Amino acid sequence: MKWLFRYEQKDSMLHRLDPRVKLLWLFGVSVLSVVLGTPYLLVALFLSTLPFWFILKPSKSRIKAMLLVFGSIGLGFTLSQSLFYYWAKDPLLTLIPSSFPILGPLTGGVYFYADGAVYGLYQSFRFMTSLSAAMLVLATSHPSRLISGLVNLFEINIGGKNYRIGLPYEIAFMLSSAVSFAPTMLEESGVILNAMQARGLELKGGVRAKTKALKYILVPLVVNILRSGRKLAVAADTRGFRASRHRTCLNELRLKNNDYLFLAYTILFTAGGLYLSYSGFGGAVPV
Repeated sequence: MKWLFRYEQKDSMLHRLDPRVKLLWLFGVSVLSVVLGTPYLLVALFLSTLPFWFILKPSKSRIKAMLLVFGSIGLGFTLSQSLFYYWAKDPLLTLIPSSFPILGPLTGGVYFYADGAVYGLYQSFRFMTSLSAAMLVLATSHPSRLISGLVNLFEINIGGKNYRIGLPYEIAFMLSSAVSFAPTMLEESGVILNAMQARGLELKGGVRAKTKALKYILVPLVVNILRSGRKLAVAADTRGFRASRHRTCLNELRLKNNDYLFLAYTILFTAGGLYLSYSGFGGAVPV
């Protein structure tokens, strides 16, 4: 799981793209995942992100983690909607009849709806599409370049002066640090778990035994996270973080020919999806 949000250092076409262009593509894909409503278009939108993964050629660990996450999302949406589908008609199965003691009168009965399961399955593609695009951007964008892209999204010239439009540097640094802390926290939890098991911590048993063992893992995990955060803060202060309002970058971002081509693809792709949504293929209509 730690590979999901980690930068994968390679020399692919996606790595050479400007992070600002990839962020715009992520924004366009996320918008389309919301406005499009028909099952075929949602599946097609998710499939549109897969060719970029083939270009990246991710590691086996990342592929396994992605399959686990996507499978969990699809299963979770399918099960939840199969039980609580608002537009349901005839149930396929009766899990808890309304005459069942206590739970029956409280819930009115729990039923499994086939049309709800189908609805939940294709609605899961909304979330999986945005997640796939976000993980692709994180895997192909170095954290320093990603921060530069968030801070300097674009420039405008007013009165002969260039003004940079983007997030404040503190917010961009906070977002990048939060994303980088996710794999670090997972890695730390694995190390702590192995260390505790080597010291005789027993994880077998019921819920009570696992809950008791959880406190022996959470305490050192929280302490290590706070220690890492303090080290990061000290390192930032020693390098003059927030020392000046007008920051400069060692390597300024400049759009190249491939960036313009990908930007044109993003604009056309997003415009085409918005047109389809406006033409009657939008919304979240029930099946």
